[in-house]
Amino acid sequence: MKETPGQSALAIDKSAAALGLDEFSLLSRIQAGEIKVARATSGEMVIPESELERLAGGPVSAQSVEGGAILPDECLGIERRHGGLKQNGELVLPYKVSGCRLSEGEINGYRAASSAIAGQLESIKDFKRQLTRSDQVPESCDFEINTPEIGRWEVRSALLNLNHGEILLCQRGNAFAVIERFDEDSPYAQANGNAQILLQGNDAYQLTAEFKANAGLTLEFMASNLTAKAQKIVWEQFPEHRFGRIVETISERCGQAVANEEMISQKVTHSIGRSIGV
Repeated sequence: MKETPGQSALAIDKSAAALGLDEFSLLSRIQAGEIKVARATSGEMVIPESELERLAGGPVSAQSVEGGAILPDECLGIERRHGGLKQNGELVLPYKVSGCRLSEGEINGYRAASSAIAGQLESIKDFKRQLTRSDQVPESCDFEINTPEIGRWEVRSALLNLNHGEILLCQRGNAFAVIERFDEDSPYAQANGNAQILLQGNDAYQLTAEFKANAGLTLEFMASNLTAKAQKIVWEQFPEHRFGRIVETISERCGQAVANEEMISQKVTHSIGRSIGV
């Protein structure tokens, strides 16, 4: 639904901070239909404060989210071009990012928007890498879960070590479960318990595969939301510039973050092979 003028809502990063959760956790629950959301004009997902209060079991306070510093060009994938179409002796599109060419004016918008989402983009890349691994150790090094809500489970491996919490493959007798464990002092955990069962069954391999498939979709959702967040920044801070190429460039980078690295490697190898053959 659309965000209404009188509706008080927080963006996903601020909502996650207010609840003490990872953005991945919020977006996966939004995908599952467990959390009511709105969509800002820019397309960015927001959560009404009334919904946040329901999730936290009481009033929530918006937490400050770090940001604002412009990162160096090399961290943002920016390359300076030295050849191409010129006007009055100057390159028309002197910058290149992910195959997209940007003007001098556009690059400032790209720098601001891309810097604002850089940390979240790195999290997506990290989570994507983790999903290709097996037998990860939970960062908490705690191999047992025992809460009043779900009982006692033994941890077999970590499926995903989040920035706030972890998602674990657990076993109890012949039963297996994918369980998310939260930071125990977070508002969400205090209202809902320190752990929740996400999936449950008798086949550990099937559960793991199902979780990883769902997680891949959540990462795509995260990337899409980051593109919308970047678009909002460009709209607000650089209204005088045409933002089409900037958003296209950021969308390309977000897409690369969730793309299958093996497929990218194969494409690069194939491209190199074709170049050699020419």
